[in-house]
Amino acid sequence: MGELKKRVIAGVLLAPLTAFLFYILPIKWFFAFLTIIAVFAALECIAMVKIPGKFLPLFVIIVSLAPLYYKYYQVYFMWLIASSLIYLLVSLAAGRSKKEDINNEIIKTIAVIIFSQIFIILPLFYVYLLKELNNYLPLILLFALWSSDTCAYFAGKTLGKIPLVPQISPKKTFEGLLGAIFGSMVIIVLTSRLSGLSLTKSIIIGALIGMLGQLGDIFESIGKRVSGVKDSSSLIPGHGGILDRMDSFIFTAPFLYNIYRLAGI
Repeated sequence: MGELKKRVIAGVLLAPLTAFLFYILPIKWFFAFLTIIAVFAALECIAMVKIPGKFLPLFVIIVSLAPLYYKYYQVYFMWLIASSLIYLLVSLAAGRSKKEDINNEIIKTIAVIIFSQIFIILPLFYVYLLKELNNYLPLILLFALWSSDTCAYFAGKTLGKIPLVPQISPKKTFEGLLGAIFGSMVIIVLTSRLSGLSLTKSIIIGALIGMLGQLGDIFESIGKRVSGVKDSSSLIPGHGGILDRMDSFIFTAPFLYNIYRLAGI
């Protein structure tokens, strides 16, 4: 089965369910849903770096959601440091310091722990905060990113000539980037009544979401290049893994939330 066909079938099956959950779930259940996504994304991150022993890193990563949920932000930042310390102490107490490759293992695991809490947990928490602001906002962002990715894919396939970041993602083109910007702008403009944005703000914010979504994708591509993998996993046929699907939220969710808070929309 061709890659495009797999991509379309998976999208047709999963997109309606995902959109339904983004809209219909009450705020607490939405947080639980995002927690499940965080677990799978963190597991993919751990697997990409080929870390032996998944439970402890996964545990200290997911625990960071607790202070965020209760809005204890200072505790979250303290945990960001403490989680690495806990992993180090447990590793030493378990006698793993005698292992031949322990230095490499510890530093890679700590890097994954910190990375996951900043670039997986925080963006997903911002998606949760968007739902607190306006029940429609996570769904609008989801549709904007889907439209952005789709337009980028087809613009790159049909018109793409100028490489964007050839050493990171060889298939990305400037034409694809323009398609991504256009795709997100269309959705943000069409949903401006639901989001409370003026036409001018919708165009600007839509364009920025398109660019930031692509930067998130490029950022994850760097991680995959360093790890020597094509996709974060094969969980979703034609799309890769959870990380491959949520990378567009890394910068867009914090951006959209803070734009609303700062602008008082």
